[in-house]
Amino acid sequence: MAKENMEMRTGKRGQVTLFIIVGIMIVSAILIFILWIRPTYLIDKGANMGLDRCVQDATERAILELGLKAGYSNPDFTYLYGGEAIPYLCYINEYYKTCVIQKPFLKQHFEEQAEKRLKEEIGTCYTNSVDTLRAQGYDVVAGKVEYNMSIEPGVVKVEVNAPTSVGGQRFTKFNIRVNSPLYEMLMIATSILQYESHYGDADITTTMALYPNYLIDKVKRGDGTTIYIMEDKLTKTKFQFASRSLAWPAGYS
Repeated sequence: MAKENMEMRTGKRGQVTLFIIVGIMIVSAILIFILWIRPTYLIDKGANMGLDRCVQDATERAILELGLKAGYSNPDFTYLYGGEAIPYLCYINEYYKTCVIQKPFLKQHFEEQAEKRLKEEIGTCYTNSVDTLRAQGYDVVAGKVEYNMSIEPGVVKVEVNAPTSVGGQRFTKFNIRVNSPLYEMLMIATSILQYESHYGDADITTTMALYPNYLIDKVKRGDGTTIYIMEDKLTKTKFQFASRSLAWPAGYS
């Protein structure tokens, strides 16, 4: 019996020792992450640099402005409607034929145009953040600014890569997220364009029944052009474009 009691006590001491070792390892891992890995890799939303608000505002402006021009910064092939130059995303300069889609990859097109649009503004945001920190007395070592933008369901993401040292803290990447219906709107526009290119027209009544969060206005013009104006009911974000497909000569009945 004494031998069994001794073995039980020995086993318990072994378990306690094991728990202590595991606890030390967990605490050490947490300290390593906080004090070394995290500061050198990623700080979400601009952290102490104040970069996030500036980039977020610039991204929201880019989405609103580019949406009014079908994703173009300076479109050169447009239809003038209501005082606005609406770009053609599907077009054919013939009668009785369906249109040819001008931008087969609409999402990628918007991302490319938005990145060009944001280039100067993100650079300005970063420079202003660095200048502000230096004015506050921080020792700042600035790095080269690179970035990319991605449009995903419900959100637009901007990742800014700018290795920066602020005092003893180091930053590398800044992730900025902007809530936006843009992805869904681009998918709806792509669907409409597919109908325009295959059948010469699109049924927006059915589309709005499938996507009740959006208003879609369809305006037919005398030369065969159709203007599509899509608006998110909540955010008032717009996406508009023109199409000329399966046009008929004047006076044809």
